[in-house]
Amino acid sequence: MPSTEELIRILQGVHLFSGLSRPQLRRLAPLVKEVPYPAQETVCRQGEPGLRYYIIQKGAVRVTRVDPEGRVAEVRRLAAGEAFGETSLLLGDVRDATVETVEETVFLCIDKEDFDRLLAADPSIERALKMRPDVAERRRYPRFSWLEAGELPLKVLRKHFFAFLDRVILSVSIFALLTVVGLVFLAVGGGRGAFQVAGGLLIVGAVVPLGIILYFYIDWRNDIYILTNRRVAHRERVGALLIREQFSAAPLQAIQNVQVSQVGILGRVLKFGDLIIETAGAAGQVVFRSIPDPWGIQQAILEQQARVRSLTRIQEREAIRRAVRHHFLFEGEGEAGQPPAAPPTERPGCLGFLRYFFPPTWEREGTTVTWRRHWVTLLGAIWIPLGIVLAATLVAVVFARLEHQLSPTVALLYGLTMFFAIPWLLWTFEDWQNDFFQVTATRIVQVDRLPLFLREQRREANLEQVTNVRFEQGILGKILRYGDVFVETAAPAGTFHFQKVSRPQEVQREIFAHIEAARRRRQEEEARQRRTEMLDWLAAYDELRRSSSPESPSGG
Repeated sequence: MPSTEELIRILQGVHLFSGLSRPQLRRLAPLVKEVPYPAQETVCRQGEPGLRYYIIQKGAVRVTRVDPEGRVAEVRRLAAGEAFGETSLLLGDVRDATVETVEETVFLCIDKEDFDRLLAADPSIERALKMRPDVAERRRYPRFSWLEAGELPLKVLRKHFFAFLDRVILSVSIFALLTVVGLVFLAVGGGRGAFQVAGGLLIVGAVVPLGIILYFYIDWRNDIYILTNRRVAHRERVGALLIREQFSAAPLQAIQNVQVSQVGILGRVLKFGDLIIETAGAAGQVVFRSIPDPWGIQQAILEQQARVRSLTRIQEREAIRRAVRHHFLFEGEGEAGQPPAAPPTERPGCLGFLRYFFPPTWEREGTTVTWRRHWVTLLGAIWIPLGIVLAATLVAVVFARLEHQLSPTVALLYGLTMFFAIPWLLWTFEDWQNDFFQVTATRIVQVDRLPLFLREQRREANLEQVTNVRFEQGILGKILRYGDVFVETAAPAGTFHFQKVSRPQEVQREIFAHIEAARRRRQEEEARQRRTEMLDWLAAYDELRRSSSPESPSGG
């Protein structure tokens, strides 16, 4: 292991750390570990989580990459003094390539977990790092609450600044017009009244447009577009007071085409435009409107799709390697066979009578999640019969207290009122309780059912046919935590509308998690079938080769 001074000298020669001062390098040096590798050894594989940064102290490595078609190509070779793993160290991204030693090699390694603690303790070190521009940009992105485990934002952007200026021009025009009118009125008018009117116009011309400009600026800041390593998403919040919020997202595998549409001459000059992301859903497309550099974002989406295909190829190839070793060399365990995830913990529910009258609006049973409409929809439906019951009861109590007894007429009217109002109330409650939305391991389900089994309408679609999931939430919905969720599919069922469900953000996240799990299961099953067929072919070939070899006994 090199001494501290030698480590400082080596770290200074690495571009990423070349901007650090000697005291900062002294704090970094204790994190460095020396790790030797023999020749022809795999250091890291494409697609694996990146948890370590490597500096080659001695030796050499070759870097290879698998493309979406499954072809392996050597990208470059690295020698002593060079390093790799910047995105893994700073972002926790998966490896983009496989690294193998060409000869006996010694690495100086820095673990991401240790480095994160160092940056948290001394933020000045991060400011001194010479990161790649794309890595530095991604470090500044917020950690959105809706991101799933392993999901990372690749691009976060807003509409081009001209989209804000375009709306401001009208406000500035109003300001200029009112200012001119005020000055003209002051010049040609006479008396104190004219001066007061002109001053009022000047104040209005200054304050109102500034308020409108501030509103437009906040509204522009609230509208963002996101590309992650799994999906494209659009979050729109309307107004400075967040009057309404809408969030839509489409999985990368649902994207069929990405087109750039420029917005007039200004779009060409200022390099902004619309990015039209076409899916197979009923809505057909997700549009990133007036974004800067739409061609760059288009390329980033296509590259990420290719990256996902490459990672799928790598996983299939590794599974085939394990299966062949197990089948012919009797090594390993054959299929990867990851242990099934433990079913989520069920939410505690009421039993019997209480459960009927207070059903949960969010239920989980194994991999199936069921939602009912929020309580606010029940209150909106039962307020008339409930109001009648309460009002009739109050009137009956008042008459009974005034007359010290309940007269037959009042009792008869009260009984008739309850005879109609209570069944109406129970019917409305049962109608609310019978309707539900559901996501299972493989399907999305929406059921609308009338009480007493008078009518049931059931719509279903395969999860892999889902092309877009979005939610909308008004200001009252944000306060009471409910909203609408729209699930667009390529199935004949079209779009599913989950109305006024509790916690729509979590509903959307749950649906995406089920979609990803279903996609993985399908890919694993298809890969398993292909491996089985390949093993059958290889086994048949092995039998033919052995039967035709000179050593094999001849029949006769």
